[in-house]
Amino acid sequence: MGRVEGKVAFVTGAARGQGRSHAVRLAQEGADIIAVDTAAKVPSVPYPLATAEDLTETVRLVEALDRRIVAREADVRDSAALAAAVEEGVSELGRLDIVLANAGISSPAPTLEMPDETWQDMIDINLTGVWKTLKAAVPHIIAGGRGGSVVITSSLAAIAANENTAHYSAAKAGLVMLMKVMAKELAPQSIRVNTIHPTTVATT
Repeated sequence: MGRVEGKVAFVTGAARGQGRSHAVRLAQEGADIIAVDTAAKVPSVPYPLATAEDLTETVRLVEALDRRIVAREADVRDSAALAAAVEEGVSELGRLDIVLANAGISSPAPTLEMPDETWQDMIDINLTGVWKTLKAAVPHIIAGGRGGSVVITSSLAAIAANENTAHYSAAKAGLVMLMKVMAKELAPQSIRVNTIHPTTVATT
């Protein structure tokens, strides 16, 4: 315990699932949390998305561990909302050390039959949304001058091909090269950049 004592972590998609799990685990290890998620609907996604109540539950779980948390509504497609959430969190919590770009969607569809909107939503959220997250948050790590860590949630789908996942796999594979480029760019500031590659995860 205490491996990130005194540090602050920014987690996207924090209302439930992997994002909530990451926020709670980091809090268990001593970090304070800046958490964002959105209740906005994405018509191309075939399952219910997170709710405001889900994000409130993440707040409750982190505070139950006697850690501080700043939780705000922000869609990773919205650069201004992300920047405002991070600014507010850093102002209240005093620093930023860890960025966990986790928010993402899944919407399986045959490659040649999926609507344009299904492709575009996927790229906008799962790829561009990560870039917007890093753009909003990483400068705060740099400004701290202490180094830090960026962790991007990619997927096994970036490594192994499955039917009906071209848009998802393309986005997740794109994150790998984004990570590699950012790792080179941020190494002089002692900031690590990594991707993780989970398989299917049960989200409640």
